[in-house]
Amino acid sequence: MAITRRLRLLWRRFSPLEERLFAAVRSVLPRPAVATFAAQVGAITHVQRLPGWTEIDYYARRAGRVDWSRVPLFPRGGEFPLSRVWFVVRGRRYRATLSCVEGHIFDFGITPSPQGVAFADWDSAPTTELLGDPLSTGDIAARERMPTAWEEALRTVRAQADAAGWTLHDARVANRVTLHEGEFLVLAERDGDEFVLHRTEPPSEVMFHLTSHDGTPEPVRGEVGDILSRPRRNA
Repeated sequence: MAITRRLRLLWRRFSPLEERLFAAVRSVLPRPAVATFAAQVGAITHVQRLPGWTEIDYYARRAGRVDWSRVPLFPRGGEFPLSRVWFVVRGRRYRATLSCVEGHIFDFGITPSPQGVAFADWDSAPTTELLGDPLSTGDIAARERMPTAWEEALRTVRAQADAAGWTLHDARVANRVTLHEGEFLVLAERDGDEFVLHRTEPPSEVMFHLTSHDGTPEPVRGEVGDILSRPRRNA
């Protein structure tokens, strides 16, 4: 990003990209949720933009600590995707998903990387979808569509995977992450630094293996059960 644009962010909380995304999300919220959403956006004092801006995290800080206790919260707790925004800049299509944690907005996951167009005008009006009702108080678990091969792995290699230190996720608990290569579902994780992933955007029928946080997801060749059955690298 040009140095002049970086300096502009020193005097404003949000980039033009984020301001447009928040406005788009607000436009599809249930009317009773709008005031709470606006209060949460207004309470944000710290923004963490990961490299490439594929993930942008928001915090309400007080006395140097994250503190949402004085901010209105949505009735719905837990972690859930709130809204998804599709927008086009310079002929390229982008997708941004805003997620909530424990009753407040937390992060945008955006693919592909929007950093280069954060200050650019959008080509047209965005398309925005409400993914979860923030006013719901029920225990609603959004079920993700899982690869057929993963459903088979859950049935056949769970014991071996448990013995090898893996934590396996099904459709009820699989979380989404946004990386430079796209948006992924986390199917399995081990030691917080090794993952089996399913790419949802752009779509792919194969699963991916990420051997470390600073690595690159590689397509799984052969059976995913072979990866899940391997001992830890330092074992």
